[in-house]
Amino acid sequence: MYVNIGIHHVRPGKEKELEAAMTKFGEAHRGHKGLITVFGWRDESTGAMIGTALWDSKEDFLAARTDLARGIEGINFEELDFSSEGYRGEPLIWT
Repeated sequence: MYVNIGIHHVRPGKEKELEAAMTKFGEAHRGHKGLITVFGWRDESTGAMIGTALWDSKEDFLAARTDLARGIEGINFEELDFSSEGYRGEPLIWT
């Protein structure tokens, strides 16, 4: 399994726009070999918006990257969030 996580610290007043951008990115995942699930959620304490995608393998994720990038073409994340972080890797613990 392979995990891709994006954490967005949304600019005030840009919540709906960032949610729409994350939805568009999530939709770009549809139909790709190896995708287990993709979802976005908001952290209750900080308001950060987090996108999470689970893949069967790193190779499946890498094979989809071109289409995923197309899914967010034209979106200026610098206008929507004041900082963001991305994390990728294989789970260390799975229950």
